[in-house]
Amino acid sequence: MRSGDRPGRVIFLNGTSSAGKTTLARAIQDESETPFVYWGIDTLFSLVPSNWGGGRDGPLSRDGFWYDRTGSDEEGRPSVVIRYGEAGRRMLRSARAAAAAFARGGDDLVIDELLLTPDLLPEWMDALSGLEVLLVGVTCPLAVAEQRERGRRSPAGLARGHYRSVHDHGTAYDLTVDSTAGTPAVLAQAVLRGQIVR
Repeated sequence: MRSGDRPGRVIFLNGTSSAGKTTLARAIQDESETPFVYWGIDTLFSLVPSNWGGGRDGPLSRDGFWYDRTGSDEEGRPSVVIRYGEAGRRMLRSARAAAAAFARGGDDLVIDELLLTPDLLPEWMDALSGLEVLLVGVTCPLAVAEQRERGRRSPAGLARGHYRSVHDHGTAYDLTVDSTAGTPAVLAQAVLRGQIVR
């Protein structure tokens, strides 16, 4: 059991929508011998007023969070990207500070993130500076992410919209996990041991 007089460790999961991050994060909580607090981007979206986005394209969402549905790939399939305005950027900053507070208070922390823009990773690393952080890229084939997407309430094309850009931040991952490479429990155990799973 972790002593409360030192910071917790952080497992930072990043990947596109429907890559398997949330399932992996919950499995890490289940498989760990110490309690991991969960923080995810959907945690933030659940706190954002619907008028300002909250994942629902409210009337003020251009200043908060909104779905940009104007894109498509070379074959004409929809490509949806989550955008944010000034209020959204401020909320993202506050979310980083709130998440980091758990680890600074001594709790282990698993972060379930979809980096909306590449510049957000250095901002996360600044918020988590001085903490033990394991940076994990969570991947799966796009076809798998899109199949999962169809079974959820996510907009069609969200996995495609962030599929490449979410990893285009220029920082090497400590680990990369393909969420199709094993059961959530097996993958979680590998992450907790610091093993690469592809």
